[in-house]
Amino acid sequence: MNVSCIILNYNDADTTMRLVRSIKDYSSLDSIVIVDNHSTDDSAARLKELSDGRIHVISSLKNGGYGYGNNLGIRYAYTELGATHVLIANPDVLVSEETIAAMKAAFQTGKSVAVTAAVPVDQKGRTGLSGWKLTGLFMDLLDTGLVTRRLLKRWLSDNPGKRAFLITSPEGTERCAWADAVPGSLLLADTDALLACGLYDEEVFLYYEEKILGHKLKAKGYGTLLLLDRTYVHLHSVSIDKSVSSILKKQALLHKSKLHYYKKYLKINRFQELAARGFLEFLMFEIWFLTKILGMSW
Repeated sequence: MNVSCIILNYNDADTTMRLVRSIKDYSSLDSIVIVDNHSTDDSAARLKELSDGRIHVISSLKNGGYGYGNNLGIRYAYTELGATHVLIANPDVLVSEETIAAMKAAFQTGKSVAVTAAVPVDQKGRTGLSGWKLTGLFMDLLDTGLVTRRLLKRWLSDNPGKRAFLITSPEGTERCAWADAVPGSLLLADTDALLACGLYDEEVFLYYEEKILGHKLKAKGYGTLLLLDRTYVHLHSVSIDKSVSSILKKQALLHKSKLHYYKKYLKINRFQELAARGFLEFLMFEIWFLTKILGMSW
């Protein structure tokens, strides 16, 4: 395996440089590709100083979003560095070499494995969302609503631990589970599988990339393997807040991505689209009322 770590930066050189310095000597990585996604500050110049034989810094001609920037890095790693696998990593993660090695070893489970992932935790070690079920329009909308998501959590949440099984690799025995989609903050992917499904959907600027990628991989017969006892630290929203600070702007981007997913991948009809738009508009009003009128934090 030839593994290249892809790190997408936008106006966040300090966070990106911290991650690079923490992983640059990992023997489990063959190279690191930093993609500066057309930052408006001095990120590109600062990151260029990290360039050496293992660390490559490239710049995009525009800020085309998460998928656009990561696709640039994946293509560069594949064509210029011969990467067979890419470790997609948000700048705001901290990951050990042992976790990366276990993610690599898990690919020996079979040819159908396209992605391996670990469980995200916060700075206090609390487990975060590790994956999603790919559902239909109705269930996905219920999972979006402020009230419905909480009332129906038992049915909407995925519990991969209930599907756990053991695999054996050179790194030892791992407790794993198949997942439909995993967080994009850190995942290891087979480059050929990504190329076969068209890489990330560049029509989406931010949010929902994980479910879209999971849907595309599943349609091609590929699987995503979650390592249940391996973790990494994710400092949620550190990077996103650099580019989108308003909760209402973030929610608007999320809803735009959702509608794209519903129309392009779930193939919803016009009536379903109108119903979905109505539900999401009500949710926007609810968030506006809670944050702007009642002053609640989000």
